[in-house]
Amino acid sequence: MLFTVLAAALAALPVTTDPLAPPSTLGARITDPAAIRAAVKEAVASGPASASSRNGTVLGGDAYQGFATAVDEARVPSCLHPDALKHQPAKIGPVGIGGIYALPFLAAAILRGKCN
Repeated sequence: MLFTVLAAALAALPVTTDPLAPPSTLGARITDPAAIRAAVKEAVASGPASASSRNGTVLGGDAYQGFATAVDEARVPSCLHPDALKHQPAKIGPVGIGGIYALPFLAAAILRGKCN
C-alpha cells in the first residue's frame, strides 16, 4: 500500500529535461505592478493590526512606564529626604531601626555615597 502511494506521488511530479530548471508547480512570475500592489494590500489587510493602527501612535506611554520606574528606583536620593536610606536600609538582621537610632545608618549612607 505504501509503495502504491509513493509511486502515485512520483508519477504526479512534473518531468523536465533540464534538471536545473525550476519546477512548473511554482507558477508564473507576476510582473504586473497593479497585481503586485493589490496582493500587498490584501496581505496587509489580512495581517494583524500594528501598534500604530491600535492607538494612533507607534509607541505609547505604556512602553516607557517600566523604564521610568526603573530610573526612579536607581536615582540616588537626597540625604535630607525621607527616602535617604533607600539604598542602605537601617536594619540589623531582620530588625528595622527607626527614629534617632537610625542616625548612624544615615552617616554610613553619606560616607558610602548612597545619598546626596
